[in-house]
Amino acid sequence: MFVESLCRLNQKMKQEKSDVTVVAFMIFPAKTSSFNVDSLKGQAAAKQLSEVVTEIKNSVGSRMFEEALRGRMPDPDELLTSKDVIKLKRCIYSLQRSHLPPVVTHNMVDDASDPILNQLRTVQLFNHRSDRVKVIFHPEFLSSTNPQIGRA
Repeated sequence: MFVESLCRLNQKMKQEKSDVTVVAFMIFPAKTSSFNVDSLKGQAAAKQLSEVVTEIKNSVGSRMFEEALRGRMPDPDELLTSKDVIKLKRCIYSLQRSHLPPVVTHNMVDDASDPILNQLRTVQLFNHRSDRVKVIFHPEFLSSTNPQIGRA
């Protein structure tokens, strides 16, 4: 019923041309063999982007502060250096994919008979770019030792 509701919400949001994205996490135990490598790569790329943006934000802030201390209004065109732009472009490029992002975070032992994955296939929630509802199925209970759980 939950997956069907997500599908209906996705259809309604598409019809209304909504720019909002809903992310639904489903966490249920299921038999897995290993982590999905694509999920781990995506997580690493997002972490790197976060670090680069924080670094750029700090350097832009410092440049703004220095200009203001000198009694000058910072020039917006000079706040981002060419080095900053290159770093940001590299991160953005590493996030691009030629295929759909995974719906499940692990490789399943019996993917074909998993009821959640089968329901997602039935309603065709595959995390297409045009989908306003994105689904992430995490087939194991959360624990602090799981490398897919972010740390502060």
